[in-house]
Amino acid sequence: MTAQARLIIVVLLALMLLSGIWLWRRLAATPPPPMLGRPSATLTPTAEATPTPLAAPPGYRLAGVAVGEPDSFVVVESPNGAHTLYRVNAEVPGLGRVVRIDAEHVVVESPEGQFEMWLAPAPTETPTPIRTVVPMPARMPGTPTVRRVPRAPAAGIAPRSRP
Repeated sequence: MTAQARLIIVVLLALMLLSGIWLWRRLAATPPPPMLGRPSATLTPTAEATPTPLAAPPGYRLAGVAVGEPDSFVVVESPNGAHTLYRVNAEVPGLGRVVRIDAEHVVVESPEGQFEMWLAPAPTETPTPIRTVVPMPARMPGTPTVRRVPRAPAAGIAPRSRP
């Protein structure tokens, strides 16, 4: 094959590549053709009643969540103060079945429908103790403020003794 034939093949391949790119861009930029036929009726928005989300029964609290692979767990506090650990598909007495566990909430399926429980802090029933300042004992006059710690003697030197 001669050099002239190779040059013609390379030019033809370049032209085919450029025309393919041009055609691809043109097809991607064109809007879809309009629909033919009779005009469609305009849709008017209708107000639909959105169901009110269910709330968790009072007294229950999501105390903790542990998301992991392959299992995730939740800690639910019941109205009597007991904490119990549950997995997905476990039945929580008084609530329902645990459907999904996420990082900060859990979805529970009850006979009335599904509801979410979000992590909630524990109520503080005991008051926080008040801190009091304890006075330091007074120093005796002439007492140094820094306590001196004796150093270990250097190698080869005998320690001094005091009477």
